Amino acid sequence: MHREEYRIENIIRIILKNEKKIIYSSIGINKAHNYLEKLDVINKLSNVSCIQYCLENYWVTIDEINISNQKFYIINIISRKQKCSDCSKCSKVMVDSVTGLNNRNYWELINNGSIFYPFNSKDFTLIIIDIDNLKEINDNFGHLAGDEAIKIVGESIKRNIRKEDLGVRYGGDEFIILLFNQDKRTAKTVIERIRKEINDLSLKQEINIQISAGAAYYNSTKRNMGDLIKMADRDLYREKQMKKTKERHNSDKLKYLLLEMEKLRDELNKKVANGSKGINNEETLKVSERLDELITKYLKEEN
Repeated sequence: MHREEYRIENIIRIILKNEKKIIYSSIGINKAHNYLEKLDVINKLSNVSCIQYCLENYWVTIDEINISNQKFYIINIISRKQKCSDCSKCSKVMVDSVTGLNNRNYWELINNGSIFYPFNSKDFTLIIIDIDNLKEINDNFGHLAGDEAIKIVGESIKRNIRKEDLGVRYGGDEFIILLFNQDKRTAKTVIERIRKEINDLSLKQEINIQISAGAAYYNSTKRNMGDLIKMADRDLYREKQMKKTKERHNSDKLKYLLLEMEKLRDELNKKVANGSKGINNEETLKVSERLDELITKYLKEEN
């Protein structure tokens, strides 16, 4: 967004139930009706879950959500100091261009209370997702492949959360999800669905995408959003550490397997080299069986 040219003066928040019934307004009901009429909001409500447009010196976003099978519209009207002459400059100020998810600007407005959500809920779960190998993808295949990886993760998030939940590309390779009225156990299920979706989509694009995720449950009487992010970050860090430990463990197991195979090979070579005694089929079979046992044990531990 061009912050200097189009500086935000004020944010107006209106929530509609169905199409015209105002259940919340930051400026009063009568003024809210005037803005809805002035900015042609009612006529723009449709089956599209997110609408964004500029009109005169206002930028408008309309988000449709469903709560307990009831439809709500969250309208945010941003007043600007100067008239917006080019909608393309501001039309995606709250949306990430690569993934279509909300971006960090939108998250900051939620975090500081500028955007109001009508959940009145004391329980929700925050998920942080991080792409483990984005740098590797960029280095090996270029930044277009990196953008494709980010797009796949964003698409997987959108497909596996509800309309009333929130998906955000926080920045770089990091994503935030808010699951409303959901506990941490449900969050883990959502994470696994997202992993599977990423795997399925990345196979089609022939990109190996690995993610780590952390989740934290929110209790408004005990925690604030900052605490919640730290808790989810710690959960994500533990997963990354577990992966590193497993990689080291697998590396040690592989070294052991290779060492044992070397021993068996040396044993077999010695028998072959001893032409006077020769080597019989029974000895060859024993060496082969031992080798098969080592490989089978390694593969079982891997799974």
